[in-house]
Amino acid sequence: MPSTWRTRREQLEGHLAPALVGVLGPRLFAKLGVALGAKELAKERAGWLIGLMGDQDRRLMVSAWQQTMAFDSRKRLADIGCPTLIIAGSQDRAVPMHHATMLHEGIPGSRLVVVDGAAHTLIWTHTGEFVRLVAEFLEASSPLWRLRRRVEYREGHARCV
Repeated sequence: MPSTWRTRREQLEGHLAPALVGVLGPRLFAKLGVALGAKELAKERAGWLIGLMGDQDRRLMVSAWQQTMAFDSRKRLADIGCPTLIIAGSQDRAVPMHHATMLHEGIPGSRLVVVDGAAHTLIWTHTGEFVRLVAEFLEASSPLWRLRRRVEYREGHARCV
């Protein structure tokens, strides 16, 4: 498979990000990333995300980023035989739409749903829609899930009732 499946911007970011983590450290890198790529998050959620990323080990974070950029599972996508839901945000700048399309085209019978106006943080900014999409998918594809009648979403939490 060609190595050019990532855009030039993605290739540049893939080399630049580990260097920035190495120089800035995880916490400052997380603050920069949230400030540039997750402006839509509420202050409390942004702080939580910065804390989650910022508390990581610098060496491990650099290594994980490098390994992520080297990982290519495209040739194995056709082996996925279970129902698969791919949810993407139409405004996601962190993971461009061509990745969601590539997954959808590579996984037989998969379902791709694009949430209009959502960015990479759609699980927090479009939580109700995200929960609804997942519940509908599970209802349609899982006999056990059908035993549950509905999903309630209140105060940031989903539960089956």
